[in-house]
Amino acid sequence: MDYPGEKLLLKMWETLAEKGVGSLLAPWQEKRIAAARAEIRRREMLTLAQAEREVEAIKAGKSAFQINPERKLLGNSTENARGIERIEPTLDLSVMAESIANRDLSDSIRKETNVARAIIKAEDILRNDKQDPPGDELDDDWLYSWRDYAGRVSVDELQDMWGRILAGEVKQPGSYSLRTLEFLKGLSRQEAVLISSAAKFVVGGRIYRKKDEFLEREGIQFAHLMLLQDIGVLSGVEAIGLNTTYQSSREDRFFRPLVAANKALLVEHENASKVLKSEVYLLTQVGLEILKIASFHVDEGYLMSVAQDFVKQGYTVTVGDWVQETADRGSILNPQKVMAPENA
Repeated sequence: MDYPGEKLLLKMWETLAEKGVGSLLAPWQEKRIAAARAEIRRREMLTLAQAEREVEAIKAGKSAFQINPERKLLGNSTENARGIERIEPTLDLSVMAESIANRDLSDSIRKETNVARAIIKAEDILRNDKQDPPGDELDDDWLYSWRDYAGRVSVDELQDMWGRILAGEVKQPGSYSLRTLEFLKGLSRQEAVLISSAAKFVVGGRIYRKKDEFLEREGIQFAHLMLLQDIGVLSGVEAIGLNTTYQSSREDRFFRPLVAANKALLVEHENASKVLKSEVYLLTQVGLEILKIASFHVDEGYLMSVAQDFVKQGYTVTVGDWVQETADRGSILNPQKVMAPENA
């Protein structure tokens, strides 16, 4: 194996080739794993750039692929009445058909280019992922929906988002529901940026209350949290005193890992029946799925503050680096015990 994510990449490309997705990259699908990958990527980017230029040329009527570019949709009908020349526009249906065909051609090239760029984003993500490919296959309806939605966006940040969705679904089919894809289809760039900012404060699928100084430092005000609730990412923002509880995942003692992006907390207590409580904002199911997309590191000051709150409740808390090993298992590396704050 030449690099960590080779098996996942092979899985992705076998699926895309079978379903006919990513046609602009098809000439290189069988050669992508070869040593000369840098040259392959260079050729791909040149092809995509050329495709984008063709789209603009077709729109401007200057493309070699243009269908009768010199013909005009509205022609002139000249009628001489009483010696006065009158010019009236007439609609040529054959020219209208050609105009529609040109527009469809332009749109098709643009969509294929956008899909190709999203696939390249997914490839870059999977390339360094050590996870073994899953046994399940991607759902056909899901993949075709992904292709349609990814084809609509030309903004780099949103192409990156759709690339991450594809990469996540390749790693674990079923990670993103069709409902979530439908939600993301209408997401604006500003909303995507807000979600990425808020994701830095998610620990164990929750955002913890009474940490305003950390959120405000990232530019997140209460109004932004309300917006995240309005669009369906958070719930319980306006609910006062909303608590979440965690029970032990083991029977012999309290043991609860809480993952926060690249970090994790391990909360422990000798009493297995003890229940961990905190005031939080909850993520919806859509919010939890979207969280997997965001590329971020947790805010470590915020994470330490949450950990110290648990220490105040009498728990032993360890913080460390989180490494995802399979879809449902990981390890905490470089663990360090969290001490109670000095003013506690």
